[in-house]
Amino acid sequence: MSHEEHRAKAPKKFKFAVITVSDTASVGKREDLSGYYIIEELKKVGNENVYYKIVPDEKLAILKAVLEALDKADVVITTGGTGVTRRDVTIETIKPLFDKELVGFGEIFRLKSFEEIGTAAVLTRATAGIIRDKESKVVFCLPGSLNAVKIGVEIIKREAYHILKHARE
Repeated sequence: MSHEEHRAKAPKKFKFAVITVSDTASVGKREDLSGYYIIEELKKVGNENVYYKIVPDEKLAILKAVLEALDKADVVITTGGTGVTRRDVTIETIKPLFDKELVGFGEIFRLKSFEEIGTAAVLTRATAGIIRDKESKVVFCLPGSLNAVKIGVEIIKREAYHILKHARE
């Protein structure tokens, strides 16, 4: 079966959660433009936002939010905490939860980022994976910048449905 045939049999919409990881946004010092962008873009194509939270760059806060989101959503998207500073702990927190990592997401994300920002794209550790619980869920970890989120959301809008279909087989 071709990837187009698979896509045709994939779900047409999903419930999604957005978690913004940001010390400054979590205390109200910065507006969460990236989180709002993700919500608006995915709602435009018929998906339902069922969870939204802003948390500081702290492992326990991130983990708690992700676990809450997994109870409600088919797709969880985090934004922020994917860089290389000491406070960037999103990947270290979420990646151990993956039953399967989707390394291709990060590779394509970095390729698209490279086209826009050049070799600085190596600084992101954006990734995605499948978490299997009662039902398989997909988690995408995006950087916090609005431009990076725009790149990631375009990939998610094209492939999340297809990924969900395969994850649930």
